[in-house]
Amino acid sequence: MEPTRKSSRGRPAALRRYAPVALVAVVAVAAVALVGRGDDGGSGSGPEGTATAKELIRSGPMTPAKAKLLGRTVDFGPGCDTETGRIKVPAVYAPPCVEPFTGDNGGATAPGVTADTIEVVAYLMPPELDPLQAAVISGAGAELGLDAIKETSERYGEYFAAHYETYGRKVRLRWYEATGSARDAAKAKADALAIASMKPKPFAVFGGPSQAPEFADQLAAEHILCLGGCSLATPERFSAERQPYLWGSGPSPEQAATMAAEMIGKLFKGRAEHAGDPAFRRRERVYGLLHYGTPDGRQRDLFETLRDQLASRGVKLATDVEYFLDIAKAQENARTVISKLKAARVTTVIFTGDPLMPIYFTKEATAQEYFPEWIIGPSVLADTTVFARQYDQRQWAHAFGLSLPAARSAPENGESYRVYKWQFGEKPPSNVYSVIYPEPQILYTGIHLAGPRLTPETFRDGLFRYPVTGGGPTTPTVSRGRHGIWPGIDRFGSDDVTLIWWDPEATGPSEIGDVGKGMYQYADHGRRYRPGKWPTHVPGLFDRSRSTALFDEIPAGSAPPDYPSPAGG
Repeated sequence: MEPTRKSSRGRPAALRRYAPVALVAVVAVAAVALVGRGDDGGSGSGPEGTATAKELIRSGPMTPAKAKLLGRTVDFGPGCDTETGRIKVPAVYAPPCVEPFTGDNGGATAPGVTADTIEVVAYLMPPELDPLQAAVISGAGAELGLDAIKETSERYGEYFAAHYETYGRKVRLRWYEATGSARDAAKAKADALAIASMKPKPFAVFGGPSQAPEFADQLAAEHILCLGGCSLATPERFSAERQPYLWGSGPSPEQAATMAAEMIGKLFKGRAEHAGDPAFRRRERVYGLLHYGTPDGRQRDLFETLRDQLASRGVKLATDVEYFLDIAKAQENARTVISKLKAARVTTVIFTGDPLMPIYFTKEATAQEYFPEWIIGPSVLADTTVFARQYDQRQWAHAFGLSLPAARSAPENGESYRVYKWQFGEKPPSNVYSVIYPEPQILYTGIHLAGPRLTPETFRDGLFRYPVTGGGPTTPTVSRGRHGIWPGIDRFGSDDVTLIWWDPEATGPSEIGDVGKGMYQYADHGRRYRPGKWPTHVPGLFDRSRSTALFDEIPAGSAPPDYPSPAGG
């Protein structure tokens, strides 16, 4: 991740988001109020959230939006597409152009930042620290080799450094291997302290232990940014109290819960018509919520938001069953969970949680001859084909619900694959490139739009300056800050969802390229819905003629711009 240039404009160049095993993821930091500094990239005119959109643009680096506000004509250099106002890379999520940098970048503006470097550490979970979980994931075909993950991450850094502005600094990427499992709180805190003690101290960290928030908490206390999978599934309150240090790529759990409740309240009342048990299909739905929890109760906010939002839409829960992610006791716990749902006469299970436990829940449901509807609520990767193929297919044939990621397309059409191939002329070394990519993408976008005086606060303002982007089937809407999509300040990433259903007969590649039977279908061909925009009917549910499992071509409105490849292909 070390570019050999001072500016990113046309000169030669030198990330859920987690190591694949990490799958489920301090006192409040006061926001620093800085006076806007014109072109030097200072923060907005007040604490977090008080600056207006125009104030944020005015206080940041020179962009086409700022030039328009100031009535100036600016040469943004050969790396800028003057028609779109964004940098010339084949990515829908390319950031706005900034004026090529020359001059003083402020030097050591924050811990981990000097006049020449930005220190970043990538956290890796060695498979041997959680062998049961690793075995399940590798059995699904995911690449657990750390060497391939490292190489892919470093090459993405070269791509971003070649095209994004870093104001004369190079990002230096170092690696840290976990000393404990994903749920070991003491080791997680110790790892965070060890990272903070590294010389030089890092500005940011990619990834972290998925079930130990003590890691992110300690990094925030040390004033270190925690990006992507580091803050996976972080409740809003936890994130807000640790700003401006935690930045994920998806919606918050509460945002996802709000969209799920709207979907269920508008679409899935009445009879349990999609249940596997014919007797259930003749009955009015009886809802049960099966939800992931932790011993410290940090997922309580998600559960309460979903419960309250469902109640506000007339959806009453007959029961709720909390479970913990413990693979060693998974089958035993699944037996208890299914027994409780059956006892409550639940026809419709609303699932919110991780991608591994449904393997055990669905097998146990079939063993107990219990065939309900399965509504997929807010989840981490349970809406991916690579994991759903491992679920009991007699059960999952009756699964449908909310999906957060982009609708799937051919690998070469996905942004993470496309920009790598465009830059280097070959496919990424690791087959989990799509979960590696978001972390450097967040980092470089924040740096690019922060301006030369890089601090955690100006990084935050850089992310808030990024315009609302996306909205097509394969390009989810992404924004942060105040853009009117969510009330108040949105510190998270994507803002819309789509409706999916499981088709056990569909054949094609999984997210990691394994061809097999069973795929998610996207109802209404992957149309996405922002909060407050769900209709009362979505065509295509359990209807192949009005659904799409995989886009062979990029759908209209989602196509990226096309530019000559640096690799010459």
